[in-house]
Amino acid sequence: MKKLLTISLILTSSFSYAQNKDKLTHAIDVDAIRQTELTGDIGLRPTVMSLMARPASVDAYLKKFPAKKYFTFPERRENSIRLLDGLPEKWLSYSAAASGSFTDQAKPGEYFVFQVGVYASGVPLKDIKVKISTLQGSGLQIKDVTCFNTGGISFKGDEFHKALHLGAKKVLPLWFGIQIPENAKGLFRGNVEIKPEGLPVTTITVNLHVSGTVVENRGYNDQNSLSRLAWLNSKIGLDDDITTGYQQLVRNRNNISILGRNIILTATGLPATIDTYFDLNNEKILPEGQPILAKPLEFIVAQGGKPMKFKVGLTQFKDHLPGASSWETKLINADMVITLKGRAEYDGFIGYTALVTPLKNTSVDDIRLEIPMRPEKAVYMMGLDKEGGFSPREDWHWKWDVLEKHQDEVWMGAVNGGLKVKLKGKNYRRQLVNIYYPYGPLKEPESWGNNHKGGVDITKADNAVQIKAYSGQRNLLKGETYEFDFELLITPFKTINKNILFNDRYYHSDIDTSLNFIKVAKEKGADIVVVHHKKDIYPFIDYPFHEENVPDLKAFIDSAHVNGLQTQLYYTTRELTVNAPELWAMRALDNEIIYPGQGMATRTLVNPKGVHPWLGENLKENFIPGWVATFTHGKYKGRQDLAILTTPDSRLNNFFLEGLDWMGKNLKIDGIYMDDLALDRETMKRTRKVLDRERPGAKIDMHTWNHYNKYAKWASSLNLYMDMLPFIDQLWVGEARDYNRSSDYWLIEVSGIPFGLTSQMLNKGGNKWRGMTFGITNRLGWYRSTSPEYLWKFWDEYHIDKKEMIGFWNPSSPVKTDNTDTEVSIYKGKDEVIIAVANWTSKEQKCRLKIDWQALGFSPEEVTAEIPEITEFQEKKSVSLKNELSLESEKGFLIVMRRK
Repeated sequence: MKKLLTISLILTSSFSYAQNKDKLTHAIDVDAIRQTELTGDIGLRPTVMSLMARPASVDAYLKKFPAKKYFTFPERRENSIRLLDGLPEKWLSYSAAASGSFTDQAKPGEYFVFQVGVYASGVPLKDIKVKISTLQGSGLQIKDVTCFNTGGISFKGDEFHKALHLGAKKVLPLWFGIQIPENAKGLFRGNVEIKPEGLPVTTITVNLHVSGTVVENRGYNDQNSLSRLAWLNSKIGLDDDITTGYQQLVRNRNNISILGRNIILTATGLPATIDTYFDLNNEKILPEGQPILAKPLEFIVAQGGKPMKFKVGLTQFKDHLPGASSWETKLINADMVITLKGRAEYDGFIGYTALVTPLKNTSVDDIRLEIPMRPEKAVYMMGLDKEGGFSPREDWHWKWDVLEKHQDEVWMGAVNGGLKVKLKGKNYRRQLVNIYYPYGPLKEPESWGNNHKGGVDITKADNAVQIKAYSGQRNLLKGETYEFDFELLITPFKTINKNILFNDRYYHSDIDTSLNFIKVAKEKGADIVVVHHKKDIYPFIDYPFHEENVPDLKAFIDSAHVNGLQTQLYYTTRELTVNAPELWAMRALDNEIIYPGQGMATRTLVNPKGVHPWLGENLKENFIPGWVATFTHGKYKGRQDLAILTTPDSRLNNFFLEGLDWMGKNLKIDGIYMDDLALDRETMKRTRKVLDRERPGAKIDMHTWNHYNKYAKWASSLNLYMDMLPFIDQLWVGEARDYNRSSDYWLIEVSGIPFGLTSQMLNKGGNKWRGMTFGITNRLGWYRSTSPEYLWKFWDEYHIDKKEMIGFWNPSSPVKTDNTDTEVSIYKGKDEVIIAVANWTSKEQKCRLKIDWQALGFSPEEVTAEIPEITEFQEKKSVSLKNELSLESEKGFLIVMRRK
C-alpha cells in the first residue's frame, strides 16, 4: 500500500446516498506524493552490455559481411542484452565463427539459460522462426528446451506461440532455457536455428560442458543464474481442487450446490433460481434458503419487438470435481444458432459464453441479458457509475464509455445474498488499475457495446428489480460469430471469520528500518507483522527474494517466529522493480510482460515532474514508470527504487506464483499483503492453493486504494476486485476514503461484510467509533494513525470474538436507536452484550436505545450497564439504558450490559 492520494468528497448531507453523480473534483493530499523527488541513486551500474558501439565502428564491422541481412550474437547469461537500438561495442569483436557457436559451463540439475542477440542490419526481419534442438551427449538426451520469445505456457496453463518480427537496425534478444538432468555429465551438443522470412537460416552450435555437483533447487536460489526464468512457464496450482474454507461443488442433474448457496439451471443452462443460506449477519449457514432471483435469467434475441423463439437442445454436462462443473446448450431456429456455455465453481463464480451464429444475414432489435432480482436482495448496489450503498430510488440507466468510466460490472444485493454481473467480449483485455487506468483502459465489448449502442438499465416492476444488459439493434452477418460473455458472482462467498476479525492484529509500519518492528508489535499486542517493500530487509518492490536482502529478511522472519509472531510480505503484480535480475529478459518478450507506454513522456501523480533519468538512459522507450520509493533512513538511505508497469494476464503471473512458492519453502512466510491487484481470478485461485499447500494457515491480506475518482475513472474497488475476494482473508480498503460518508457506503465499500470478509480502516486511522459498528479498527504502526491497542485490550477483556455480532443492517436486530443519524450494532453473549453506538454526523446527536428485550434474551430488571474506560476512545461513565445518550460529533460509545 503506497501513500498515494487522499481524496475528499464534498457531500451535501451526511446521509445522502453514496452515489456521486456529479463526480466533483477530488482534492489531492500533496503529502501523499512526497516521495517522488527524483534525486536518488538507483544503485544499478552500467555493464559491458550498456556501452553502445560508435556508428562508424558498426559500419566498419558490417562491411566485413556485405551479403548478410542479419547477424547473430550468442551471449552468456551474465551479460543480459540491454541495448535494443544498436550494437554493444563488445559484439564488434565477434568473428564469423563466434557468431555461430555458443559454449558454456553448466551444472547437473540446473535450469540453464543463455541468449542469442539478433541484429537486423539493413531491412526489417519478418516472421522469424526459431528452433532449439534436443541436446545430445554422454548417452543422454536433453529434451526440455525452450525459447521464451516464441511462446510458452500462458497464465491459464495453455500452450501458446508468438510470431517474431524485428525492425531495421534493431536488436532482438532471444532467451533460451535448458533443464539439465541431475544425472547429466560431460559435453552436450545441440543447435539453434534462426530463419527470418525470405532469408537464409543461421545455425548456432550449442556446446554445454556439464560437471560438478547437482545444483540446489534447479538454480533458483542463485538469482544471477537467471534460472528463475523457468518460472514463466510454470503450471503450479493449475487444477480443479478447492481452496481452504470451501466445500466440494455438488451437482445433481441441473441442481448445483456450493457453500451456502444453491443454483438450479433452466433447460437453456441459465440460472432458474439462486438461493442463499447465509444468515443476516453472515455468521452462520442456515438450513432454509432465501431466493435471490425473482424469475429465471434470460438471454434474449429480440426481433420485431418481441423475443425470438428457439428450439432448446439437451444440456451436456461435464464435471471437474471437486471444484467445478461445466455445461453446454444449443438453441436453434431458422435464423441462427446460439451456443450457451457455462461453468460454475465452488466459490460462487458462474461464467458464461453465448456464441450467436447467424445462419443467414439477420437484422435484430436487440441481444440482451435479463436478470430479475427479488427487491429484498437488491437493497444495495455498487458499480455502473454508482458508489456502493443503498440502491437508487429511481431507475438507473448506464451507457458504455470505457475511456471515461472504469466500469463493466455491477453488484446488487443484500448483506446475506447478492449477485454481481460482469460483461465481456472476445476482445476483452484486462485493464490497468489505480492511477494508471488511462494508460490501459478497458475495451468496449464488440458484442455488448455494439458501437456505443449498448448499456444497462436497472428498473423496478412486477415485484422485481430487473438488470437488463442490452446491446441494441444490429445486422448479424452470415459466417460471423458474435460472442457475448458474462460472469456472475453469488455473494457472500463465505461466513465471517471472527477469529480473523478480532484476533488477527496487524503491525504495519511505513518507516524504512525494521529494527524495532518485532519489539513494538509485541509490546502493543499485534501478532502479525507486515513487511512492506521499501524496507532495509525488503528494499525492492515485488521482488522480495533478491539476494541483497534475503539473508536479512529470513533472519527477521525467523526471529518473528521465535517471538510468536507471523510475518506477511508485500507481494503483488502490477509493477516490478528495475532491480529484478530478470528485467532485461522480460523486456525482450515484446511487451508481453513489460507494459508498453510513452516512456519518458509519461506524467502521472507519482511522476508529476518527469521520469527518473535512469529509466530514459536504460529502458529508453516503450514503458510506463511506476512507483518511486525513496529511502530516507537505514542501509539504503539516499537510494531510490524504481518500478515499471507490467502487463496483466501475462506469464508474469506464473513467475509470481513460483516466487510465492519459493518464499513459502525458503523463507517460511505466513502470508502475503497484496496491493491493488493486476491478477485474474484464476491466478488468484492458484495463489491461494500455493499458500494452502506450502504454508497451511497462511493468510492473504489485500489492500486497495479508492478508485472512485477522476484518476482511476470512477470504479468501486470491491466491485473491481470482487472475483478475487473468495480467496482473500482480510481487507484494508480505507486509503483515500472519506470516513464521513454514510453508513450504507461504509457497509458496501469498506467493511467487506456483504462478501463474507473482514476489513480494516486506513486513511488517518479512520473513525474508530463508527468502525466498531462493523467490528473493525485501523492498523498499528501506519502513517498518521492512532494505535488500536486499547480497543484490542477491550476485545480481549470482554471476549468479543466469542459473541454473536448483530449489525445495524440486520432488520431483526434487537437493539436499535430512535435517531436515524446514528447506528447501533451489538455483540451478544450468553450473559453479556456489547453495544456499539456511533454518531454519523459532524454535530452532537442525542438518541435512545430501542431494545427488544425478549429477542435479546434479557430483561431490563436483571441487567447493569456501563461505559468502560478505553484509552483514546472513551472515559468511564455510568449509563442507564432507559435514558437518552448524548453522542459527540463523529464519535460514539461502547456500552457493556451484563446480567446482575
